[in-house]
Amino acid sequence: MADYTQIRDRLASAKKVLVGLGEEWKKADTEAYDALYKLLKDKDYFIVTMATDAVIYDTRLGSAAETAVCDGQKELELSCPSADEDTMALMDKLFPVREQQKKKPDVRQDRIVAPCGNETWRQCSCGCTKDIWEPGEIPEDVCPHCGASLTGNTIEASPYIEEGYLPQWDRYVRWLAETLNQDMVILELGVGFGNPGVIRFPFEKTCFFSQKTYLYRINRLFPQVAAELEGRAEGIAQSSLEWIKAVSRA
Repeated sequence: MADYTQIRDRLASAKKVLVGLGEEWKKADTEAYDALYKLLKDKDYFIVTMATDAVIYDTRLGSAAETAVCDGQKELELSCPSADEDTMALMDKLFPVREQQKKKPDVRQDRIVAPCGNETWRQCSCGCTKDIWEPGEIPEDVCPHCGASLTGNTIEASPYIEEGYLPQWDRYVRWLAETLNQDMVILELGVGFGNPGVIRFPFEKTCFFSQKTYLYRINRLFPQVAAELEGRAEGIAQSSLEWIKAVSRA
């Protein structure tokens, strides 16, 4: 039986947490997402999800509220509460990086990327345009460019318009580059071999090259880990949904 307390302790001491949600998380219950939120809420994390149902965005993980990991702009403002406009203008000249930091706050929904798409977003079924629409944006559900029916913006579409997730993927890649030589825990939850090039193989590679990383692979049928990761990876044959609930309760 897994030592859930040890897992919690390892998560608590980690500087970064990378999470992969596999096919098992499609239509996952709210309790599982709440358990994951409980473990991640105070951490510097990123989630890669293969679930195309967009349920995660209706949970606290998909909130537009700012995360607990403050950006430099917020920290600066808190340390200089009485700074006047002239002082702030001077700071902008001396430290122009602030301009980049204050463009957009760090919100939880920006810590999620769904490379397999989002069923609630709509695209042209013929792929005549790169446009992607949000639910209800095109009431007739017909492409305004060619008249073809709209379909879900997922890998099931032919062709799949990938532009919907690419901005978030760039954000993920930048975050991942900062994890090298950092104490990191990888939670690979319910990822099978349906599309192993999205999470399973890349996460193994990340763990291999980042020597301070520990990988938990939770999968009822395929918990095996590569021999090269011995001592830094653990496979657990269990439902990832039940496992995350158990860890959060430990």
